[in-house]
Amino acid sequence: MIQFISKITKVLMVFTVVFTFTLISSNSTQANDENVMAQLKNRGFKEPVNLGIGASEVVLINAVFGQEDGIDVVYATANGGIFNIVDVKTNELLFSQQLSGVSQVWSHSISKDGTVYIAALTNTNVGEVWRYSPQTKQVTKLGAPNSAHQLWSSTTDEAGNLYVGSYAENDGRIFKYDITTNQFVDLGKIDQGNSSYIRSLEYYDGYLYAGLGVSGKVYRISTTTFEKEDITKRVPALIGKPVDEINFAYDMSIAGHYLVTRFDEGKEGAILFYDLHTQQWIENFKLAKLYDGSTNDIGSFGFIQLPNKDDKIYVIHNREIVEVNMTTLETRRTGISYAAGLRGGAVLEFGTPDLPGASVVTMSRLGQIFIANLETGTTKLLPGTMVASPLKLHNLGKGPDGNLYMTTYPGGPKGSRFNTKTNQFVTYSQGQAEGIVAGNNKDLYFGIYPGAVIQKMNTDTLTSETLFELKKDYNQDRPYVMEFEDNKLLIGTIPNYQKLGGSLTIYDTVSNTRSTYTNLVKDQSIVGLAMRNGKIYGSTTIRGGLDINPTATEAKLFIWDVASERVVQESELAIPELDAPPMISGLTFGPDNLLWGAVDGIIFALTPENLAVVKYKNLYPEIKNRGMWRPVHIEFGQDGLLYTDVAGKLSVVDPETLDFVSLISNGPEIDFMVLGQDSAGNENIFYIDATATHLYMVPIIDGGEVITPEEPEMETVHVAIENASFEEPLIEDKIPGWSSLFGTFSANVKFELSTLRAQDGLTSLKIVDSAQNETVFAQSNLIPIDAGQTYTASSKLFLEDGSVSFFLRYFNENGVQVGTDKDGENIIHVRGGHKEWQTVQAIVTAPEDAKYARIFVGSSNYFTTNGAYFDDAQLTFEREKVVEPTTPTKPGKGNQPNRPGKGNQPDKPGKGNQPNKPGKGNQPNPEDGE
Repeated sequence: MIQFISKITKVLMVFTVVFTFTLISSNSTQANDENVMAQLKNRGFKEPVNLGIGASEVVLINAVFGQEDGIDVVYATANGGIFNIVDVKTNELLFSQQLSGVSQVWSHSISKDGTVYIAALTNTNVGEVWRYSPQTKQVTKLGAPNSAHQLWSSTTDEAGNLYVGSYAENDGRIFKYDITTNQFVDLGKIDQGNSSYIRSLEYYDGYLYAGLGVSGKVYRISTTTFEKEDITKRVPALIGKPVDEINFAYDMSIAGHYLVTRFDEGKEGAILFYDLHTQQWIENFKLAKLYDGSTNDIGSFGFIQLPNKDDKIYVIHNREIVEVNMTTLETRRTGISYAAGLRGGAVLEFGTPDLPGASVVTMSRLGQIFIANLETGTTKLLPGTMVASPLKLHNLGKGPDGNLYMTTYPGGPKGSRFNTKTNQFVTYSQGQAEGIVAGNNKDLYFGIYPGAVIQKMNTDTLTSETLFELKKDYNQDRPYVMEFEDNKLLIGTIPNYQKLGGSLTIYDTVSNTRSTYTNLVKDQSIVGLAMRNGKIYGSTTIRGGLDINPTATEAKLFIWDVASERVVQESELAIPELDAPPMISGLTFGPDNLLWGAVDGIIFALTPENLAVVKYKNLYPEIKNRGMWRPVHIEFGQDGLLYTDVAGKLSVVDPETLDFVSLISNGPEIDFMVLGQDSAGNENIFYIDATATHLYMVPIIDGGEVITPEEPEMETVHVAIENASFEEPLIEDKIPGWSSLFGTFSANVKFELSTLRAQDGLTSLKIVDSAQNETVFAQSNLIPIDAGQTYTASSKLFLEDGSVSFFLRYFNENGVQVGTDKDGENIIHVRGGHKEWQTVQAIVTAPEDAKYARIFVGSSNYFTTNGAYFDDAQLTFEREKVVEPTTPTKPGKGNQPNRPGKGNQPDKPGKGNQPNKPGKGNQPNPEDGE
């Protein structure tokens, strides 16, 4: 039997929850000698203080019903990574375990032997697979198939093998976990177009059925030959729109000999039926919008697992449970209302007077069991038995009341308010905000994803109203930058999936009127805004929505004249150290009336008249070509200093001299930063890092004493890399020590040895890529390394034109990648420095379970080059320099100070530091890689 947990904590969910944290204020207007980690212009910055978890809740995305030891159970992983097993009929929590590092789970699958597979997403957005054994009652991590991919769907075959579908931009793939070898196998990219998602996945009789996104295609894949067939065919005609306009093949389930698939998420919401025997979509039968004018006409809701019994399945159509007879394909309305998706589902008999006969069961978003009795038409929602877990904080902004406001993702929908004077958290209902900005009086504005919905909150009552949305008319989706000036709300947006070109919206909060202007800078989105004297100053990212390649190569600055409604200037950022920056953001007017901003690791100031660069400082020269959507945050403090999270590092800059201190430059990146005042009126730094569950504060004081630890003398150790300079001759047409990351490649891409250019010796490795939608990478053989050590991987590069990439990745003892890929850290994109030799490097600490490293050189998606030459690959680390032993002092003397007149004498000829004789001194350690 399943071992029961003896004590279960019941969590009562109320509208407002208050948490209080007591802090001893260390701020003072008087100078003091407290220890600080850094100091600038007599302002001291103390060590960060953890203010606590911003919001917590049981939130389920996915669940699956099954049986274990004869008991009807539901398996579900709550956001935050807590795996749970609940007895459906007694509503008791039978098992619960934290999956270390897991943030959320989008798919569970049960194999025929009862094994539960969990397709998880880590805190660093890496897709991982976990396995629960009903025999051992243990959960085990199987690893990440590919750390560049998230996992969104899963299924199993009759042998118990697992298949998982992934997301990676333009590279949705299926991975197999072979239970005989305990290894992952990459089955390859499914669609040769731009499909990023394998959003749904099912197995039937030797074939996989994969539902794609963003365009809602369906593929049939043989599990023996891996041949693929696009079976979408009649779907566009049945739904009534081209396949490129069908938003995902979002959900799938096998029912009898039919593949039940839900298409066009958020639009038609159409369920279609595919006959697996005839290999045809059923004509004239779908569950979609009826266009009858009713408020319930929204189409079909999602499902993870369809409740079924006696050849009947149950779906949610137009907010009602509908029965489908899979023998006759006839439907019956049950009259039972349910306005949510099916997070797992089953048909069970409870055998109680209030629940006679069969009932449909599923899980609510908040982890409660929902029961709909098919005989009486009554419903029950059982109390939740799962323990709440922290929600990820997704934004941080300051309200008009001086409090800090955060939203969460995924979760809730829930927001959190932190009072910087009382140190209290209060939670409230709020969707996922990409932008937050304070308005007048009690008004706080939120830009909500999806749909670019603009909301206004009353900060006294914590209630919100929707003002308008920008998706229907303007195809905008993510309002990442919002500013408030002169009673006007300025909004810069990212467009919808597969779209380029953002928008600028100006909303007059007095007259309640607005104007929206799209594509101000061709094919670029707006991520920076500031306003002064009737001019709006903007900056862009070259990226549009997901699933589309950018056409622009460099972000721009622009000036919009409000009166004439036109762009009066568009220009590139004239800083010589830049290559082709994909994003410019952080636009803020300083007390000096200059327009400040950020790009890569650089802070700059411009004249507002013509956007000429007045001054700049490259705080982090190693950061190149950084950014996608999320803007850098810049604020000027009451002390006149500039505070910023440029390059994901917390920094303070003197805007006059450009002197700066780096407060947090290692560990998780800083995602959001804001200044706030405590009860004494002192300003402190508040921030959220990439772990995203806690709010932190850096107290600021006057004065303070910086404690600088004594730095030991270091030396560089070189780790051996096979054929690091590419001088070894080919062996059977293969380059020794190097191989292709993606196997064979087309005629559009290649890597090869070349004698045309070389930095070291006679030969280099040449990369050629003439196709934007193809990828080519050479990877080194596995290089033994030590976990916890920080390594620098580097290579010399001569780039003829275009752009290339350089990676450093780590792997465990089974050769499975560990850690996560991050642009600007282990993934370095090089877009400039053409026609000359340069050095490209990545500095990354090896995770605790790392055993090996690999270096990768090549050309990513979107990149092309007619010739990139890599040479002299290196992997190094720093260690404290080994000091040669000295002659022991006589007993009783110890280490005496130098006598006057002696000092440090030069070594006498023939003596000094002699090379170690065999068997003597400090010999090289083979494990050091020397």
